[in-house]
Amino acid sequence: MIAYVKGKLDIKTDSFVVIDVQGIGYKVFMPSKSIESLGEIGEIVKVYTYYYVREDNISLYGFSSNEELRMFELLISVSRSWSKICYSYVIRNKSIKFCTCSNI
Repeated sequence: MIAYVKGKLDIKTDSFVVIDVQGIGYKVFMPSKSIESLGEIGEIVKVYTYYYVREDNISLYGFSSNEELRMFELLISVSRSWSKICYSYVIRNKSIKFCTCSNI
């Protein structure tokens, strides 16, 4: 698990930043509000991260504070629980039409 990334802000876009940590660029997806509050290119920044792994996707999500990260983790856990409930319902009733849930 990567708890945070601290290094030089190298790239800023609307949806992600790249942070250079001793020559390795970490692409971190972040909310635009958090990106705006980071500072300027070249400054040293610290971003709290969530390492997201699925069979078809590995991503690093970043937040400007631990509180934002904890809220994200709470939302992810609720979404996962809801998806499991929907998946169980679909399997039990052998019907896909009823469930319109999706994972994050």
